[in-house]
Amino acid sequence: MARNNQDMKCPGQLTAVSICLGAPKANNPQHVLKVRGLKTPVLLANAIHDPATGYDWARSVARQLGRSGVLLTYEGWGHGSYSKGTCMQSTVDKYLISLDVPRRGTSCPAVAPVG
Repeated sequence: MARNNQDMKCPGQLTAVSICLGAPKANNPQHVLKVRGLKTPVLLANAIHDPATGYDWARSVARQLGRSGVLLTYEGWGHGSYSKGTCMQSTVDKYLISLDVPRRGTSCPAVAPVG
């Protein structure tokens, strides 16, 4: 018998594996992106050491987008790079608020984890 709600939670690894159960079959092979004519490029943000969405994938998407995409690199680890320090947050915020697109090749330094 579980002692409290914390004991009943599913481990993250099990959630990550089971979330796709019953999902429709993925297209195979995947299609090449076709994005043209955007006034402002799409901003991609990805950590070099992201265990869930590999950095090579982000570079591939940026390459496929060409002039329609810019990759902002977090030089650290973890999944979800927006909250990984003021450099990432301020760069993404500038893009979202004023459509200020960072230069191609822009990266933010790794920030030591808290705790």
